[in-house]
Amino acid sequence: MTLKERISEIFDKYSVQLEVEEKTEVKFATATLESGQEIQTDAEAFAVGVSVFVVNDEGEQIPLPDGDYTLADGSMLVVSEGAIVEVNEGSTEPEVEAEEDKEEEMSEEPKAEEVEASQEVLTREEVAGMIAEAIEATKAEFSSQIEERDAKITELSKQATKSLSRAPKMEVKAPVDLKS
Repeated sequence: MTLKERISEIFDKYSVQLEVEEKTEVKFATATLESGQEIQTDAEAFAVGVSVFVVNDEGEQIPLPDGDYTLADGSMLVVSEGAIVEVNEGSTEPEVEAEEDKEEEMSEEPKAEEVEASQEVLTREEVAGMIAEAIEATKAEFSSQIEERDAKITELSKQATKSLSRAPKMEVKAPVDLKS
């Protein structure tokens, strides 16, 4: 049995289905300050406790310095140690949109939960462990096959040596003169 077959067998045994993970683009909440500078956060929205930063030309995230900032929509942010400590909404439109998005997400979540509940989710470490076990089992199987082969070779070699030593020896007679 090949290694690939053994791994497939283990995956079938545990109902593991490998899927290619599609890299989803992480969406950062972005906003524009009154000054026109764009700021971002690694969360879906600007909220208390969320880190906020500016992205430079090289793509590096630089924490927003401490201070009070006014956004283009009139909202105010108070930043301390690179995180938002206070948000004063100037407009309610983004909040309404966020509630609508949450309602849409909530309607989709039960479907995902149903799927997850019906399938056992394995971590990468568990799958890696299964593969390692399959590799070790295959190595052990191959080692035993090699040992068996070596034992057979040794046995056949001994038999061949015994057979050759028992072979009748032929007597060599004097050469016959054919000229006469």
